Amino acid sequence: MNPIEKLTFQFERFPGIGPRQARRFVQYLLGSSPSSRNDLAEQIKSLGSFTAQCSQCFRWYAKREQKGDTLKSPGVKALPFCDICSDPNRDKSLLFVVEKDADIENVERSGFKGLYFVLGGTIPLAEEYPEKFVRTRELTARVEYDAVSQTLKELILGLSATTEGDHTRLILQEKLIPMSEKSAFKISSLGRGLSTGSELEYADPDTISEALGNRH
Repeated sequence: MNPIEKLTFQFERFPGIGPRQARRFVQYLLGSSPSSRNDLAEQIKSLGSFTAQCSQCFRWYAKREQKGDTLKSPGVKALPFCDICSDPNRDKSLLFVVEKDADIENVERSGFKGLYFVLGGTIPLAEEYPEKFVRTRELTARVEYDAVSQTLKELILGLSATTEGDHTRLILQEKLIPMSEKSAFKISSLGRGLSTGSELEYADPDTISEALGNRH
């Protein structure tokens, strides 16, 4: 396999990218200047040095210095939590469970001001070991901690309106309902402002806002 084929294969592994799009990416890079290709390569390599995963919500975020907002070196330290989890103005009584990081960016544009938990995906149908696909253990630990500290009032299952999203929601509810009954917090799901088959990542802010308002 030559370098063109290897890079095309790597692009095909990206979500939503097929062989034709992957080849177009490679052709674009071939037509770019060497400095542009080098800059892209450096940006990809720097991801590991300049980003961290929040230990509370599991969202990936850009590292920043304790004082100031400028990234200066690969050795810059990450804050304990991401900017959302460490924001004192967020409503800590609301916990919004999403499938992936991209969902948070979309929900933020709808005006939601609570906290998040990134599940890491959805659970395939008829899967015997759901823990292989999503962070169920981490979620239950987070909910238990928030419930004991009496900060959690409502947990919102903001999963996509797809077959696997609904399947994942049912499995999570089985684990979380006994905890909610014990600690008196509400479990809700997004209303069907989201049409069946739609993913949260691609919904517009108005639709998400409507789904939040109609949650049940």
